[in-house]
Amino acid sequence: MRYQSEKWRHLSPRWVGLFGSLLLAGIVMLVVWEMRTFYLNQQTSAQSRTGASADVVAEWLGSALETSRHALESVEALYQLTYDERIDTTLLAHYLAQQRDQVALWDEVGLLDPQGNVLASTLPLQSTRFDVGVQDVLSGLVGQRDRRDAVSRLYWSERADGLRLLHLLRVENSVGEPEAYIVARLNPAYFVQLMGRLTLNEGASLALLDATPRVIMQRSQGGVEEPAVLGREVSTPELAHFLASDQLAATWERVSPVDDTQRLFSARRLSDAPWLVISGEDTTFYLHDWWRRFWIILVGIVLLAALGATAFYHYRRLYAAEKVLREHRQQLTQEVAARKTAQQATELEAAQLKIAAMAFETHLGMFIADADNRIVQVNHTFSEITGYDEKEVVGLTPAMLNSGRHDATFYRQMWLSLNEQDRWQGEVWNRRKNGEVYPQWLTISVVRNDNGAVTHYVATLSDITQRKAAEQEIHQLAFFDALTGLPNRRLLIDRIEARQREARQESHYSAVMFIDLDNFKTINDSLGHYLGDALLVSVAKRLAGIVRDSDTAARLGGDEFVVMLHELGDDIAVAAQHAEGVAYKLLTALREPLVIDDHPLQISGSIGVTLFAGESVGVSEILQQADLAMYQAKASGRNALCFFDPFMQAAVKERAQLESDLRHVIERQQLSLYYQTQVNERGQVVGVEALVRWLHPERGIVSPGVFIPLAEETHLIGMIGEWVLETACRQLVVWSQQPHTAALSAAVNVSPNQFRQVGFVEQIKAVLARTGANPQRLKLEVTESLLMEDIAEVRCRMEALRQLGIRFSLDDFGTGYSSLAYLKQLPLDQLKIDQSFVRDVLEDPADAAIVRTVIALAHSLELEVIAEGVETQAHRDWLNAQGCLVYQGYFFSRPQPIENLQLPDTV
Repeated sequence: MRYQSEKWRHLSPRWVGLFGSLLLAGIVMLVVWEMRTFYLNQQTSAQSRTGASADVVAEWLGSALETSRHALESVEALYQLTYDERIDTTLLAHYLAQQRDQVALWDEVGLLDPQGNVLASTLPLQSTRFDVGVQDVLSGLVGQRDRRDAVSRLYWSERADGLRLLHLLRVENSVGEPEAYIVARLNPAYFVQLMGRLTLNEGASLALLDATPRVIMQRSQGGVEEPAVLGREVSTPELAHFLASDQLAATWERVSPVDDTQRLFSARRLSDAPWLVISGEDTTFYLHDWWRRFWIILVGIVLLAALGATAFYHYRRLYAAEKVLREHRQQLTQEVAARKTAQQATELEAAQLKIAAMAFETHLGMFIADADNRIVQVNHTFSEITGYDEKEVVGLTPAMLNSGRHDATFYRQMWLSLNEQDRWQGEVWNRRKNGEVYPQWLTISVVRNDNGAVTHYVATLSDITQRKAAEQEIHQLAFFDALTGLPNRRLLIDRIEARQREARQESHYSAVMFIDLDNFKTINDSLGHYLGDALLVSVAKRLAGIVRDSDTAARLGGDEFVVMLHELGDDIAVAAQHAEGVAYKLLTALREPLVIDDHPLQISGSIGVTLFAGESVGVSEILQQADLAMYQAKASGRNALCFFDPFMQAAVKERAQLESDLRHVIERQQLSLYYQTQVNERGQVVGVEALVRWLHPERGIVSPGVFIPLAEETHLIGMIGEWVLETACRQLVVWSQQPHTAALSAAVNVSPNQFRQVGFVEQIKAVLARTGANPQRLKLEVTESLLMEDIAEVRCRMEALRQLGIRFSLDDFGTGYSSLAYLKQLPLDQLKIDQSFVRDVLEDPADAAIVRTVIALAHSLELEVIAEGVETQAHRDWLNAQGCLVYQGYFFSRPQPIENLQLPDTV
């Protein structure tokens, strides 16, 4: 707080005055804005009051005119009676007088013909014309077909000897033509009495004007109507603009033309008469609070300005005194600072000398040489690193530390840098006192005098032996296999890329051999990982001992090794021959027996070889080619050699593309179900087998033998199997709606992988629920390979599906691992004889014996039997003679899409 006070005291009077003026101006602007807002609020309130008052008067006048209109309609009814000759005109005039007396607004009333002649009235009997103002109202009403009554403006009535108003109603005949007019003369005094009932606020006024405009009635806050203004024409620009417009309401402020008082006026136009209601309020009254607030604030601002001027006057005097005091204080401060600076300079010089001495004895070795490059001083760390004491090196040149590893060119470049840049740093190999050669990081700086001449050389050095060892270890870990010490994948790739770049000029072929040990996993799992690692180390030594120093033997990981041979010549045949020779040497070396920890071992390897020259193919593709060739060697029986064949890669790419397309077959709607009929001994169709086909847009129909194994391997068989199952079930629903196909069943093949999937039973239930198919018409065909794993779980799932009504058929019986024990345990309904036995049953006695045995076995187990692959009548008759009564094959029908399937005779 004291600092802030001192800060303000140092502001010049000019800035204080400017700030005060701005503050006062801001207060004034704020007050102006507040007063304007208050003024607008007061004006809005006054507008609301005058508008409400005008609306009330307009409602009252409208009610009075409505009463007059109803009375005129009553007279119209009397006229109709006269027209029907039920009453005479004398009696009608009597009725008119009674009606006039009942309506306070009326002065006189009469019935006129279309020409304006009096038919009956409350006037003296000799009167033939009602009043001079009638013709004007009649002429105005003739052009208005949308309304029947009209109200006149003020006019001078000679009969009444005063200003009057007329209210006229047109009587029409049956065709809508004017038949008569009923007119009532209105006395303005009624409106004066009506308005006299209304209580006005202080300063308020009310006026009723016609469209002339002339005053019909005027009343101010005193409560007494001023008769002198009746009929007085009022003309103001605001009123004229309002009359000329189509507005029903308006507001303005001006001096009243009636009483010369400044008022805020709100005008309302009556919809039923050419009259205006104008309500006013004296501005003096509704701005009374605003003026009072204005004067109070004005006085406050004047007092504030006076107070500020007084404070500013005293501040100027105080500032002048403070200025003199500050100048005196500043002079004293300068004298004290000068003395203190001199003292600090002395202390700084002593500190710098001490710092220089401490810096010299740092953890870095340092020595100083004169202009002749002779050592004049060394620190303690220098002695620790080199082994030389200071007295042993002073007067000698740094050449005494030379290890002999650097030639004259190295030192020539060093001195060139020192002469041109006054600095040099780099790695130097020097010799210690004990003769040990070690690496050090040396930095030399040149010291020159004011004339630019060299006076000294200052050198710092550090022993980087440990850092170099760490770098070597990092390099070994980054580029070499930790177990075998061979180059790893990263270094191998670098060398292949380097060889590709070199081959652009030399055009020599190189070879990459991918080596995989046969059955290494068995050895590793049976004897332990320790012996497995020892075996890999031995293999690495054998490989490295066979190849040249210019070649590379690397380990990629596990039991996979790669050998790269360089410079095999520019002839591919010669290069392949040389690579083949080296590969056979490697195979021979791998087959030689090993003894590791008293365990005699014998292994072999499979080698894949690919040749390359230049950069036509990438490194990853080269390794992939060698890998493919290696797998081909394993497929040929292991312990073999295989060169890369481009057809291998084409087959791999073909398979990859086929797998990619297979993942989208359902969403692209490329699958289709073909149906092959199953026929009983009477030739009747008892069911069908649903066979999936892939309708590829480019390959055509893809054989199930191609894509089903791929789907099994890529785990897509579940998705495809579910689609087949759901499509077959939907077809069963369609067939169930036709009497001649309702008994058909559908057999669907289920893959072992699909059957073993978690939730397979729930999947079947969901499909049946979605499609509404009858489960008793669904038959699932499973193969014998399903029965080889976890027979208990398979039986559990089959039983769960049997409870739903689903039947099971054992497909391709006899081609796999047939077991009577499995047949006995599983809830099967049918055995299906494989077509490989049925095809040659008439020529091959062995096949015939197998078929007879299967049929007999099915009968003994009370299972239905069906034969597939029935292609001739002879096949069918032979099977029928053996007791097989259900057949499937080309003799009856080929697999057909549903639109081509013919079912001529069904059960």
